[in-house]
Amino acid sequence: MKLLGTTKVSTAAIAMVILLTACGTSNKASTAGSTSTATTSTTASTSSTTTTTATSTGGTVPAEGSKATTASKQPDKVTQAMSWFAQPEMGGHYAAQVAHFYEKAGLDVTLQQGGPQVSNIQLVASGKVQFAMANADEVVLARKEGIPVKVIYANLQTNPQNLIYHKDSGIKKIEDLNGRKVYTAVGFPFWQYISYKYKLDKVQVQNYTGSLAGFSADKDSITQGFATNEPYVLKKQGVDVAWFLNADLGYNPYGNVVIATDDFIKKNPDLIKRYLKATTEGWDYYYAHADEVNNALNGVNKDYDVEHLKDAQAVAKDFIFGGDAKTHSVGYMSEDRWKTLVSQMKEAGMIKDDIPVKDLYTNEFLMAK
Repeated sequence: MKLLGTTKVSTAAIAMVILLTACGTSNKASTAGSTSTATTSTTASTSSTTTTTATSTGGTVPAEGSKATTASKQPDKVTQAMSWFAQPEMGGHYAAQVAHFYEKAGLDVTLQQGGPQVSNIQLVASGKVQFAMANADEVVLARKEGIPVKVIYANLQTNPQNLIYHKDSGIKKIEDLNGRKVYTAVGFPFWQYISYKYKLDKVQVQNYTGSLAGFSADKDSITQGFATNEPYVLKKQGVDVAWFLNADLGYNPYGNVVIATDDFIKKNPDLIKRYLKATTEGWDYYYAHADEVNNALNGVNKDYDVEHLKDAQAVAKDFIFGGDAKTHSVGYMSEDRWKTLVSQMKEAGMIKDDIPVKDLYTNEFLMAK
């Protein structure tokens, strides 16, 4: 696997969404290899600073319509940019590498980790990577700007974004956030919609930095986070919390969706089918061989200890296999969900015009249940 250096975003609005879509506390990665290395490091008050290192044999964009059908043919090399540092919400991709599913599918896949100031939308649009993870609402915003990216797979049926509060704060319902400090970002799509829907016009918005220090010190405050991450971190710190899952509040864009450009999709249908089939097999493998894959994830991202990985994996299970994935397959998306998302973003003023859902997603490359 290869972790490239962070790339600054040319479109500020999309950059903010990419940064804040990730988990609130930063995670770093480390893995051994022998060919080429790239390092990056970040800091967060809730975790120690580490340097990340990873390796790969490199990658090239496959020829149009290429197929790896014989043992003598070189595998198609592609790069998948992840939404953040390695964690269970993307575990199916790492499991597919651990179990050699990508290799068996004739693919040489580099999993490039995300992090602060990385815009996956721009990485895909520029052709620097073939696949990337994003949030479904980011894709809507990208299409609004005329960026030709489309979703081909939804890793998370339920989005783990949440709003976390102290149990002894007296908060009982979402409207109780009014008059309190909320660590979030005004430009973040979920906050734009929820604050609009629930009339949270008296909230004292605080700049969200990824640190939990301010929230921990103020029992009347609220912070955004991920159900798979911050509650575990805070519990380990002795902070007793509860939360509102944004999906339960009515805003549930598909999470960790895999995107590619319209042009790449048109030219490489066979490659995409092989990649998504191997990834789906990876999700099954992850939950059948949890210890093996969690140890591999821990080898990539030392900031997630194995116990944290186990906890996050358990929380994430229904987010991955629930919803429409129960009757279809992991990765499946419904037209109604996309129409609802576009309608909500339009209602809250994030977009002015409807965007055809056919421009936003496709299920044509998914495995049958």
